[in-house]
Amino acid sequence: MPHCRKAIIGGTGVGSLANLSGPFPVETIYGVVETYRFILSGEEILFLPRHGRAHTTPPHAINYRAQMKAIQQEGVSHIFALLTSGSMDEAVVEGSIVVIEDFLDFTSGRQKTFFDGKDNTVAHVDMHDPYCKNLRSLFIQTAQARDLPIHTKGVYVCTEGPRFEGKAEIAMFQKLGGTLVGMTGLPEMFLAKELGMCYAAIGLISNMACGIKDENLAQIDHGQRVAAAKDSVLQVINSIFTSQLLTQDSCNCSHAVLQI
Repeated sequence: MPHCRKAIIGGTGVGSLANLSGPFPVETIYGVVETYRFILSGEEILFLPRHGRAHTTPPHAINYRAQMKAIQQEGVSHIFALLTSGSMDEAVVEGSIVVIEDFLDFTSGRQKTFFDGKDNTVAHVDMHDPYCKNLRSLFIQTAQARDLPIHTKGVYVCTEGPRFEGKAEIAMFQKLGGTLVGMTGLPEMFLAKELGMCYAAIGLISNMACGIKDENLAQIDHGQRVAAAKDSVLQVINSIFTSQLLTQDSCNCSHAVLQI
């Protein structure tokens, strides 16, 4: 099959798109990954449902290394990832869209790097711009041109899951500067950086985090809460994919790894 240069990664509430073809299994040294494709203005775009098309893999059990390696093997250089999240900021309400700028990693036990020392290679990855500054800028410009309300900055806190966070944890994350919280955005971004791909993450707010609003998070439809935001975000991404010449000339994404 021909390679794809552009990809969308979807999670809760974004497990499928219209007019997908596939699955197309991609074999990697970390496992087999099922990918999908759709046609956009004559170009094939890769779509990866990180939980699986039927949403059967919980956040802590996702094979992130296999997924990101599969995307790279398919020829992808630019990725938009959608992250259904809870808000820790009362100004960022349900249904909001957040262009994530930075992160706090509270995951444990996940395979977070391709450089595990098994091939006697030591490497370090630059995190000055953890999310591609060019893709972030394009998303902000395109959304604002469409008069789509967005939050142009946000610090994403990633927890291990699959349980939701507790009130004391949310209070701690707030003190550390967290804006939104979820379970899947890391190590996805780390691995994209290690593979030299441009990666931007867009947060879709489905709920206020524990302790901010008196609500049982197990009793709400998170997919329904982000449905309108998802459609708007996909329209922005599709516009970028069809109208912009995407390169890696003015970002550090393709050379963020220092090997020693």
